[in-house]
Formats: sequence, structure tokens, C-alpha cells
Amino acid sequence: MKVYYDRVHDVVSLYLEKQESNLKKINHSNLKDIDRNYSFDEAASLLLDMVDIFDREGNFIGFRVFNASKYYDIDLLNSADEEILNEVDLQRSNDKIIAKVSNGQIIY
Repeated sequence: MKVYYDRVHDVVSLYLEKQESNLKKINHSNLKDIDRNYSFDEAASLLLDMVDIFDREGNFIGFRVFNASKYYDIDLLNSADEEILNEVDLQRSNDKIIAKVSNGQIIY
């Protein structure tokens, strides 16, 4: 996996290696954060700030996390390679949001 960080927009991008790039989906619940345990609200926020990245052929190639410094240690982010994202890369589709969660309750 390759990790890039756009410091200006506070977005981290994680790209799968080529042998894994033909996957159409990834189960984000299988990803484990070894540094800390998230509370329910933090985990729900992370899912809402996460989008999948697809190549032009529609193959899943990774995912992007917005507001990255909210979820990851800044020293870890600063050790990632630099990436400068354009406006198209920064767009998030509303149809990805399936629920909004607050205080452990689904409110939308």
C-alpha cells in the first residue's frame, strides 16, 4: 500500500499495490487501526470522511480520508509522500452517505 498526504487540503490517500488493484470493493471494517481504539462517534465520522478511489476502468485502487489530521497522528501523516489533489479529486458524492450518527444513535 502506498500512502500520500495532501497537507493543504488535509487529505490522506491510500493506494493498493498493483496486484491488488483489480479488486472492485474493499471491506473497510477489515482495516484495523493499530495505534488507537476509536469511539463509536469517531469511527462513524471516519467512515463518513472516507471515499473509495477508482481508476478510469472502474477498478478499486484505494481510498481517501478527508480531515486526516482528525484521525491520524500528524507525525505519521508528515512521513507520507506528498500529494497535491485537484478539485475533482476533492469532490465527495452525497450518494455515498447512507447514515449520519451522533452519540451512538443513527439520526439520518
